[in-house]
Amino acid sequence: MKIKNLNDKNLKDIVEPCVCEEWVKKFAKNNDVNLERVKGGFSKGAELRIDWIKKRLPLGYRAKIAYEEEKPVGFIDYLPIEIAQDPILGYDITVINCILIIPGDSYRSKGYGRILLELAEADAEKMSRGIAVVAHNHPRWMPASFFTKMGYNIVDEQNGKIKEILMLKTFQSVESPMFVESANTHNQKSVSDKVIVEIFCSGACPHNLMSVELLKESLIEFGDKVIIKEVITNDLASDVRRKYGHSYGVYINGKPNFWLLGASKDEIRQEIENNL
Repeated sequence: MKIKNLNDKNLKDIVEPCVCEEWVKKFAKNNDVNLERVKGGFSKGAELRIDWIKKRLPLGYRAKIAYEEEKPVGFIDYLPIEIAQDPILGYDITVINCILIIPGDSYRSKGYGRILLELAEADAEKMSRGIAVVAHNHPRWMPASFFTKMGYNIVDEQNGKIKEILMLKTFQSVESPMFVESANTHNQKSVSDKVIVEIFCSGACPHNLMSVELLKESLIEFGDKVIIKEVITNDLASDVRRKYGHSYGVYINGKPNFWLLGASKDEIRQEIENNL
């Protein structure tokens, strides 16, 4: 295994681990979707992801890609907190956007994630006083337990179906970052017993477009009882907050429900019914 820094020539390599055959099969199985449909959705998502990266490269976005025999099998990407995707506030801190290894025994459980994280930390230490990550109480997606083992401490939490846990590892003395609550400038509420669902999506992950598509399919089943407002943009999160009063994610009547992206049809139906 060897690791390369992201550059203009290997931009597509950072997307490959996310849209590989292993992920296509896993996503299709988990969501009961046709393989070809997933491939098409991932292809569009990959284009949006590359555009998202290009817009942030001049602002300090960085990434490291892991290869096995020239095949990209994983990566970690990170960026200054001022341009982070997550709704967090802080200064002089680098934020991990994602760390991913292709699913399956061929590439996981080999310590690749740990190696990538350690290299990213060494890089982040040159340009910031600490490195942060939004982890989850979920064993398969950015698990907090992994980052705890790597020396990260919890500095803030945001409750939900899947708890968001803001964790920090310091290199020097630095003020802890914190979650930023939505401005709720729309102050969305049920209108005539309707539910307002706002979806703010970007290319931060190439799976996003497919997940939004599946979410909307479940919402459409409710007919005119649900009002869907969708925004797909690669603007900086701070600009999205200023314009819409929310960060990226899913909001039901103004309240964040980010976990709905990737939720099952039954979970989505139940959440909407609870808000009717």
